[in-house]
Parts: sequence; structure tokens; C-alpha cells
Amino acid sequence: MKLVLLPTLLFLLISCSQSGIENKKKEQQFKICKSVEANTIQEIGVKGMVCQMGCGGTIRKSLKETCAVDRVEVSYIDSLEEQKIKVYYKRERIAPRQMLGMLADLNDKQFTVRLIGAPQDIQ
Repeated sequence: MKLVLLPTLLFLLISCSQSGIENKKKEQQFKICKSVEANTIQEIGVKGMVCQMGCGGTIRKSLKETCAVDRVEVSYIDSLEEQKIKVYYKRERIAPRQMLGMLADLNDKQFTVRLIGAPQDIQ
């Protein structure tokens, strides 16, 4: 049992974190954005997530650093292969395909992403 548990824990820790060098680069590039008034919601399917806190946090931080995203809701259910996120963003600043490209490149291309439905206007 211990032989199975240890590799599993190590895998989770490694797959949800970025290397120290990448983290330092990210810290140096971190932007302070003014409040974003989202006018659109896009749902995105994400495969390759192994935890909500680490992977979800990485996705959330990456999208918010664009200064075009107000918030990101991560719906993580361990038993599902594909997780769903909802991105509340300002359509004049970023397009859904740009978000897909960013997410696909995260964590050494750990995630496979796709759009779920069309963008929806916020009333």
C-alpha cells in the first residue's frame, strides 16, 4: 500500500506545480491589473487536471494575468476525465481561442483544452 501511495503523492505534487525557474520568471512578469468588468462568459473543457488547488490555481492565475479576465470558476470532479471551467472576461481584450492557446501551453503542455459552446453575454 505504501509503495502505491508514495508515487501517487509525488506525481500529484509534481504535475500541479511548475519548476522554480518558471515560477521566478512568472513572478517577474506578474502584472497588476485594474478591475476587469467582464461582459462575456466562456466555458472551457480541460483534460489533464489532477487536482483543483494546484492545477486550478495555475489556470486561474494565468488567465487573470491577461488583465482581461475577471474571474475563473473551476469545477473539479475527481472521477471525470474532463473538468470544466467558466471564464468571465472582457471580450474586447481577449478572444476564446487566445485563452485556449495559453492554457494548452501551461505546465509543459499538461492540459488539453476545448471550447464548450459559444461565448455568452453577461446581462
